[in-house]
Amino acid sequence: MAEDKPETYIEARVEVPRDLADAVCNFIIDHIAGGLILEEEEGSDNIGIIFYVPGNDDREYKRLLTNYFSALNNVLKDIPPIRERLIKNIDWIEKYKSLVGPEVITEDVIVRPTWGELAEKVPYEIIIEPKMAFGTGSHETTRSCLQLIRLHFKAGMRFLDLGAGSGILSILADKMGAAYIKAVDYDPIAVDNNRENFLLNEVKAPYDIVLGSIEKCEHDRAYEFICANIIKSTILPMLPRLLELTADGGMLVLSGLLISDEKDIETALRELKQTTYTILHDNQWSTYLVTKG
Repeated sequence: MAEDKPETYIEARVEVPRDLADAVCNFIIDHIAGGLILEEEEGSDNIGIIFYVPGNDDREYKRLLTNYFSALNNVLKDIPPIRERLIKNIDWIEKYKSLVGPEVITEDVIVRPTWGELAEKVPYEIIIEPKMAFGTGSHETTRSCLQLIRLHFKAGMRFLDLGAGSGILSILADKMGAAYIKAVDYDPIAVDNNRENFLLNEVKAPYDIVLGSIEKCEHDRAYEFICANIIKSTILPMLPRLLELTADGGMLVLSGLLISDEKDIETALRELKQTTYTILHDNQWSTYLVTKG
């Protein structure tokens, strides 16, 4: 017999430094809640994370999260407070749906959750089951990558998506006529969500969805378009290999980068003799479009 759904939920909110948000979100999704909502204020160094646990949880989630924060004592000065309130089950469902709505990327690219049809169809409608914190199109880095794909991707290109998350970038590449797609992520939850979203969007191109990182591309032939939406500390050591995987004249998008990362990224590109690039800014985030020379 199936368990009854809880009558109440705890709405928990915690603020963490922006550069730790990805790791904290992954921990929450892995160990506490299957989905979450991000709250961001322009110019703020912190990101608010909201998630929901059953009202009968007896605050076990607090122990898990506090222990995780304690393990980050080398990068986290103080354990952030966890604020909570008790809400009815229906309130949680409706609030979640109200906060995760359609994201307009360009006039012809819209990302929407599985609930709620668009009033008017657009050429590139991407449907996402929103389980990943950075996979709904709302985050600046995801939005910038989508905009660059829309501007520069051509039908017939091979597409590599490193740090694929929900698969949102690959789905747009497919809708624009990709010849082949490889989506790679180190997080099993992301890989599962990616597969789910590929099915929702009826991806037509031949594809592989892979658990791991760039080592999963060891024997691949070159790609005409690559997106690596990760973080600086991961991008820099793999940059030479990313460029090897990029076809001559092909495009490499580097994202997940803060404006403060630009000096290090540009130094690395110069050392690899790559000087043809543009930068797309969105709030305090930078996304590079490198054309391999």
